[in-house]
Amino acid sequence: MSEIFLRRAESCAADAKTKVTKLRDHELLIEVEQEHVKPLITKLWTDGITRRLSTITGLDLGQKLGIVYHFWQNEDALHVRTTVPKTNAIAVSIVEIIPGAILYEMEIHDMFGVTFLGNPWMDKKLLLPETWPDDLPPPLLKTSKPAEIRKRLKLEVENK
Repeated sequence: MSEIFLRRAESCAADAKTKVTKLRDHELLIEVEQEHVKPLITKLWTDGITRRLSTITGLDLGQKLGIVYHFWQNEDALHVRTTVPKTNAIAVSIVEIIPGAILYEMEIHDMFGVTFLGNPWMDKKLLLPETWPDDLPPPLLKTSKPAEIRKRLKLEVENK
């Protein structure tokens, strides 16, 4: 990892009261509380520390849902990880900072049920059918039952 990149990212992380871990050469993980996500990403982005969001990953961690923002700058990777409670899955949107994040946030909304405050498309579906029942859990939660989803969506194939 370039020393300049590492020092600048660590400096931003220190301002946001985070935990920073060097995962391997050219790869850094910043763990941050949800209320500090937007200020941290704003600083990383506007200061030019990173300019490429490659994806956002959702994770079912049991009682919490994880959200990991993956950034690239040349050969350096930077991951920003946060969590939200599964019982109140609300996160702040970064679409205002990085417009391209809109689709990644929609995917996590569909698959894990996280609502991103500030994302103007939270009322739309990206990957799920528009007919997805409101009482059916998002499909990538560990508590989801694939057989129940197929049955409710009438996707079961009859054996003959």
